[in-house]
Amino acid sequence: MRIPNLVLSTIILFISNLIVRIFGFLYKIFLTRVIGETGLGVYHMIFNFLMICLAFTTTGIPTALSCLVAKRKALDDKHNTNVLFISTLYVTFFISLFISLLVAFNSKYFSLKFLNNANLNLFVLSICPAIVIITISNVIRSYYYGIKKVTIPAIGQIIEQFSKILFVFLLAMYIKNEMMSCYIALLGISIGEATNIIFMTINLCKENSFYKKYTVSIKDFYNASTETLKMSVPITCNRMSNVILQSVSSMMVPSRLVLSGITYTKSLSMYGIISGMVMPFVFLPFTVGSALVVNLIPSISQEMALNKVTSVIKKIKYSILLTGVVGILSSLFFYFFGQELCLIVFKNELAGTYLKSMCLAPLFMALNQTLSGILHAIRKEFASSVNTILGMVIQLVALYFLLPIPNINIYAYIYTMTIVSMFTCLLHTIVLLRALKNIKH
Repeated sequence: MRIPNLVLSTIILFISNLIVRIFGFLYKIFLTRVIGETGLGVYHMIFNFLMICLAFTTTGIPTALSCLVAKRKALDDKHNTNVLFISTLYVTFFISLFISLLVAFNSKYFSLKFLNNANLNLFVLSICPAIVIITISNVIRSYYYGIKKVTIPAIGQIIEQFSKILFVFLLAMYIKNEMMSCYIALLGISIGEATNIIFMTINLCKENSFYKKYTVSIKDFYNASTETLKMSVPITCNRMSNVILQSVSSMMVPSRLVLSGITYTKSLSMYGIISGMVMPFVFLPFTVGSALVVNLIPSISQEMALNKVTSVIKKIKYSILLTGVVGILSSLFFYFFGQELCLIVFKNELAGTYLKSMCLAPLFMALNQTLSGILHAIRKEFASSVNTILGMVIQLVALYFLLPIPNINIYAYIYTMTIVSMFTCLLHTIVLLRALKNIKH
């Protein structure tokens, strides 16, 4: 794939991501008013738990699939392209189904751990269908990315977001109960992804490069599954560590803040403000970064398969430069206008204060996203995973000791996240520079 095509694919995904983010912002504003700050805290606790469950099936495996499909396409190997997709679909379906049933049968236990009340297991049960549905959606989407056709999944993401918001809006407006609205919001995740699957599947049946053969031989299944899992395991471990940290943080932050002299309800509210109001702004640069990485991984993998070293290096430089520019502009904007932005959007002054304090995080978190994607594409996924896990362990330990300090309290979360993202970015850069030296030689 040449640079102009990479740019075009990135622009398409950027536009779809931007639309999804805009819908997401409106949805966040709606949720803050319907389920309240405490409800937001509960929502994000359960959502983070969902991310842990999905980390087994929706991170490393889809990324590996898009990378391997791109290589097969570069070599014009249509048979193995089809085998990879169907095999991956079977493997991820059964893994996700097993995880979903495991969560469902132990919903009271998880509810007691996350919400301190076993009778609130309905919230945990609400995400069980999403585990399977989101997994299938991600595999189909990754196949499209691998064959360099991003328009269908881009439109699908918009349909998914719109249908989710419409479902939650109609029911929440009718029920008018904060906790029940929180349950509906969690259930809406499955509804949105289900509509996305329907849309992508209909278009997949029209896809010429897809054989429409849904069975594979045992030998082909074994070889394809082994190849996919071998590449996906380090990436999955990376993502698992990230999600586990977020989930542990969501449980640890309120309880550790209590030790600084703040009530549990106030602590949950403060965490809800950061996770539900501040973080959506912090993740804004990811709109460009995610669009870039999704196209970059299969594109670089394809060039590596064809031994086009000059093109690989050129794409790496271009992607880092683009991410850096967007990240710097975002950080400057949040520093100078963060407080006014949160007042206008959420009518919350404290959220603006937190956003200004976290202004550097968008830059380094976006760079980490791009650098990690590049390392995956050049088969340095293990080094990328080690760097990320190391940073997360440092962050978790720092949060444990710093959150109870009265003069720091919630700002420990803000500053620790920023510093650790800088540290991880440095480690990724070192690994990339060493890898590029070996590629050139």
